Order: sequence, then structure tokens, then C-alpha cells
Amino acid sequence: MVVHKHKFAIIFFVCLVLASGGIIGYKFYQESKDEAANVSQQKAEREAFQKEGRMAETKVISAEMNPTQENIDAAEEAVYLLPNIEDKQKLLERIAVVKDEFNRNQKIKEEARLAKLKPEIKQAKIALGIDQSPSEEDLLEILHNMTHQKVRSEEKWEFIQMTEVNLLAVKEVLQENPAYSQNIDMLDIVNTWLNNNFSNIVADHNVIWEFKDGTVGKAYGILSPKEEEDLVKEQFGAR
Repeated sequence: MVVHKHKFAIIFFVCLVLASGGIIGYKFYQESKDEAANVSQQKAEREAFQKEGRMAETKVISAEMNPTQENIDAAEEAVYLLPNIEDKQKLLERIAVVKDEFNRNQKIKEEARLAKLKPEIKQAKIALGIDQSPSEEDLLEILHNMTHQKVRSEEKWEFIQMTEVNLLAVKEVLQENPAYSQNIDMLDIVNTWLNNNFSNIVADHNVIWEFKDGTVGKAYGILSPKEEEDLVKEQFGAR
């Protein structure tokens, strides 16, 4: 009976050792497997970062070779999306150089273009009656009548064509008379229109209309491009 007990104890001990060894072995196997997976994932991430870095640098090179606004924007976006890798700051610095040079060249070109328009702007000021000490009311009336080219309203009595030259003529006078923009920021309105942004044209019309104590003709919408084209042809004989 004692012998059987000893045999049972030995067998139980052997089974316990084997089970413990199996658990430990499985644990080591699982840890090794997890470590291999982590290494593989880290390698994949490094390769992905390197690929993104190469793509971003390619876009930077494109911007350097052909510095257009579109290429600069694409390069900037690609670099900003990069993780904080070592080369990111260097790429951003290269883009900054391209942007500075591009903006400088654009400014020179714009100044040259505006210089060529000077005679036309001078004639526009004469035609608009703002060449000699116009009042704030005169300028408000001009902008008000320009908006009629683009807004919907029940009544429109007068029209002034909203051309770049006419807007530049008004802008020049406003720059010479900054106090005129204290009640309504006419200079900001003109600059917005010069940037071909007419999304706020209805509000622009109505704020001027209200300031002039308007009672009839409040704007309530924007004309379609075809409607504006027909109006310009009807009022000014031009497309």
C-alpha cells in the first residue's frame, strides 16, 4: 500500500513538472511570437514612414522645380502629414524658402500689372467722379450701384459696372481717405470683391443700403452667372 502511494506521488510529481514545463514553454513561445509580431509591425511602420517621406520630398522637389501655388500647397500638405521624423523640419524649411521666393515674385508681377493699369484707373476715377475730393457718401453710392450687377432686389435704379479697374479706382481713393471706412469697412469690401469673392455680396449691399436709409430695394439673393451676363449686356452693352 505504501509502495502504491509512492508510485502515485512520483507520477503526480512527474505530471506536475510536465504541466509546468508546458505552461512555461507556451509562455516563452507566446512571448517570442508577440515579440516577432512587434518587430514586424515596427518594420512595416518604418517602411511606411520612409515611403511617405520619399513621397513628401518628391512633392517638395516639384515645388522647387516648378513653384506654382498648387505645387507649394501639395508639398506643404504632404510634409505636414508626416510624423515627427528627423527630415520633416528640413523639408518645411525648404518649402518656406520656395514660398518666400514665390510670394516675392508674385508681388513683383502684381505691382507691374497694376502699374500698367494706372492710366485706366485714372480714367475710371474721372468717369466715376471721384478724381477730385469725393465724399464718403459718393463712394458708398458707387459701391451700392456696383452691387446691383450681382444681387436680386425688387428695385434697382442705378448701375455702375463692377470691373477690376473701377474697383481699383475706388480702392485708391479709399486708401487716400482711411476715415471713410470707419462706418462701413469699404476697403475690406472692395478687396474682397477684387479677390472675386462675392459670397457676402447680399449682406454688403444691405449694410450700405441701410446706412443710406434705404426703404425699398433690399437685396435677397444673388443673380446666376447667366442673369448677371444678361444684365451687363443690357445695362452696359458688353459681356
